[in-house]
Amino acid sequence: MEVDSSRGVTPEQDPAPATERNEHQSSERIRGSDLMVTESGRSGIHQVLDQIELIASPVLQFTEKWREIHEEYASLQSLLKKRAMELDLKQKEVDERERKVDLLEKSMALRLEEKEKENEVKQFLVSSLLTRLDCDAANVLEEKGKEIERLSKRNDDRSRELDKAVKEFDLKLKQLEAREKDIMLHDEAIKEKVNELEKKEEIFETEKKAKAEEMELKRQEMLAEMEKKEKIFEVELKAKTEEMNVKEKQLEGREKKLELKQRELEQVMDKLKEKEKETATACLASASASSQQQRDKAFEEETEEEPEEMKIDDSEFHDFKKTMSSFVVDKIWALYDSQDEMPRLYAKIKRVNKSQLSLKLTWLDPKEDESVPVACGRFRYGRTETVSYLAFSHEVKPIILGRNISVNPKEGETWAVFRDWSNNPIQQHKPPYRYDLVEVVGVFKDNQGIGVTYLGKVEGFVSVFKHAVQHGVFKEVITPKKMQRFSHRVPSVRLSGEEREGVPAGSFELDPAAVPRYILLGEKEPDVVQVGSAEDDVPPIIVD
Repeated sequence: MEVDSSRGVTPEQDPAPATERNEHQSSERIRGSDLMVTESGRSGIHQVLDQIELIASPVLQFTEKWREIHEEYASLQSLLKKRAMELDLKQKEVDERERKVDLLEKSMALRLEEKEKENEVKQFLVSSLLTRLDCDAANVLEEKGKEIERLSKRNDDRSRELDKAVKEFDLKLKQLEAREKDIMLHDEAIKEKVNELEKKEEIFETEKKAKAEEMELKRQEMLAEMEKKEKIFEVELKAKTEEMNVKEKQLEGREKKLELKQRELEQVMDKLKEKEKETATACLASASASSQQQRDKAFEEETEEEPEEMKIDDSEFHDFKKTMSSFVVDKIWALYDSQDEMPRLYAKIKRVNKSQLSLKLTWLDPKEDESVPVACGRFRYGRTETVSYLAFSHEVKPIILGRNISVNPKEGETWAVFRDWSNNPIQQHKPPYRYDLVEVVGVFKDNQGIGVTYLGKVEGFVSVFKHAVQHGVFKEVITPKKMQRFSHRVPSVRLSGEEREGVPAGSFELDPAAVPRYILLGEKEPDVVQVGSAEDDVPPIIVD
């Protein structure tokens, strides 16, 4: 800041006006100075100027000090603002700042008092000098006095501003203290809430842990109870399953007996009706008996006693059993013959009665009437009746041209052929029958017939058969005239050899229900001895 040397004051500052008290003191000082001037005499204008310079020097020093005070006040104000902003973060510094502010206020008050005293002295000296100076000197002194008054007035204004700033600072300090108290109260409330939340959290964790332990205990108890119930259920289920299996087998046996007995009764009734029309001799001599008579003849010598249930061994690798879902309307199936329980009868399904476990069917009768069982050749539709599903063996896929139906062995199928086949089967071919098992290895031709390969039982298995020499024959061609030698088809599955150790690759597993029992069990073949002639209605004698 630059200083005006002619005036002795700074450009930015104006002298403060004198108060009434200062004016009274100045007048008294001037009168005193006049007396001093009168006593000492006039020593010249130069001496006066020197004195004025001496008097003005403290004024200049006061101006410099005032500038320093102003700068110090500005820096103090900036510091106060900055500290007020930092009060929220640095609570501990507030007390120190208050102490510094108090000290600063005291020092400023002391300085102001000293400056007022200096002003009073300067005014007194100026008043005394003005009376002793000439007009020019008086004018200069008057101007200096005015300037000093301006400086005093400005000093007073600065003092008032400082007082106002101090009051504002006190007010802000009080506001900050109130805010600090609010913050402290807010912090205390937050701490209380945090403590309360921590307590609640501890209580919640304790309850949660207790509930978890209780739930775990209940879960373990439920698991133990469920395992116990599951074991009991498994035992009961196993017992019920075994009971159901036994009952199912019993039911199957009873249904089969009932079906056989029903068919037997029907055939007996038909036979009785026919016997009323024809004589016994004509019936035995006739070579053109109908296919229905052929089926009835199987029951001709049966009594009304209940037949024994046929026991069939289970297969070892494949399931040949049927369910009601296996049957479809208009399909042709093979059914078991009541003569020896082999599947050589054919019928077409007309309706499936799932609720009654029965099927309505139409029989297929051979077109060429024979008194021996016929499984190959041409067939026609016969009468319709309802039978149990247990009488069905396997599905047949014949050649159908309109109403003409032809059934012949196909390549790859396994069949049972009659043993002891003669040129006059009508007279000699009667039950009990003896069989050989073969695989069809060719396609039937009207002028040649069809080729077969004999099968022999694999040792160690009940229903597994492989190619083998039988009765000195391995392969044979069955001529068209001997096609009636085919008794029935035996459902089978070709084995790969990986099913079990000892199973030959390319062998067959046959349906046990379609293989004679004595073959499956390896029993002695039944021997048939023919007694009498063809005209005698005498049953054959079976020699074991």
